[in-house]
Amino acid sequence: MSAIRDAVEQLALDLAGTNEAEHRLRSFQRHAGALGVTAFAYLNTAHPENPFYLESTYPSAWISRYVEQNFMDTDMVPQEARRSPLPFHWRSTLAKPPYGPAAKRVFDEAAAFGIHDGFTVPIHGPGGMTLMSMVINEDDLERPEALPLTSALQLMALHYHLACERAMTPQPPRELILTPREREVLLWAAKGKTGWEIGQILRLSERTVTYHVENARAKLGASSRAHAVVKAVTLGLIAP
Repeated sequence: MSAIRDAVEQLALDLAGTNEAEHRLRSFQRHAGALGVTAFAYLNTAHPENPFYLESTYPSAWISRYVEQNFMDTDMVPQEARRSPLPFHWRSTLAKPPYGPAAKRVFDEAAAFGIHDGFTVPIHGPGGMTLMSMVINEDDLERPEALPLTSALQLMALHYHLACERAMTPQPPRELILTPREREVLLWAAKGKTGWEIGQILRLSERTVTYHVENARAKLGASSRAHAVVKAVTLGLIAP
């Protein structure tokens, strides 16, 4: 469990404050690789200035083959990502309707390039869909015992997505985003403290802590407290 948590935390630290694609690729492959990921592909179709943005460690020959054969139209992975907001295990999903021989052909050809199974995290936004697909050969990713791993991979995908979004989108000056108190409560939240515990540490009421967290969440455009923490870390506003 600690190795999984460490991989997520180290990735967040590595991605904070960098806008270099090569740095992102190396960092994700190193830390996700520690959890069994052998390759990955990040595809962002939601950004208005980069409607088909790809960062990947997949074999270049497979990417060329995929484009030449127009597998995007028959591949189960982007189809399922459009249908569902939830992460999914490839082989388990491929066995379900409506996927048939055409989708299976994509997987059969991918196997020749060392891509046998994996896990995809869809990220839906107002501008379209983004997905992070990770090659990981685990037969039982849907078993309850695999939840810490799949949760970590989902969080790592979100860290990567936010790092890419930051690199492609001009950000306001850091000092204008969060107040010192807002950064402080998010920092303790990043360390796993509850609202009550943060209040005890900072000598604030739990209601006041919630107020600052909600202000920070709104400023960062985050959907939840956890999302706000991830964004703050990715932007380099806090360093847990």
